[in-house]
Amino acid sequence: MGLLLLVSSLLPWDHVISTSDDQMSNEELYNKLISISHRTHIVARKMYKILTEDLLKVIINVSNAWRYPLKLLTPAVLTHLGSYDGMLARAVEVNYGSEAILQGAKVLLSRVQPGFEENVYPDWPELKQLRSSNEDTHLSAFHTLFYCLHKDIQKVKRYLRILRGR
Repeated sequence: MGLLLLVSSLLPWDHVISTSDDQMSNEELYNKLISISHRTHIVARKMYKILTEDLLKVIINVSNAWRYPLKLLTPAVLTHLGSYDGMLARAVEVNYGSEAILQGAKVLLSRVQPGFEENVYPDWPELKQLRSSNEDTHLSAFHTLFYCLHKDIQKVKRYLRILRGR
């Protein structure tokens, strides 16, 4: 039955020939173009909003994933890297900055999309290596952690700049 209705609704269009742009009057062409541009604008705005929400979600998820590792970072740095110049202050600053980014991104997303649910991340088993008494093991773990943190914060910064530019 539905197919019959669909086909019957197409029948009146059998003998309709679309008018090409060069055969339309100026007023008809302006009206057509305004209508198309309005619809295109609405679709582009929806695409922009979706991308904005997605970038904010990535920022929140990346920042959230670092919450637990950064909580462990300060005591681990104090225990194993306390002698390195300014390392403890840097660990505290990174933890503070990551938390501030997370909270700010949550505020921005709540303005665009209320009711967003955050992902919950499991513990990282590799973090136990930070506490290792073996210097090679914990230095390797710190190196890996700092590299990953650097890359993730770089991604967050890039996305924030994109969003700010909008």
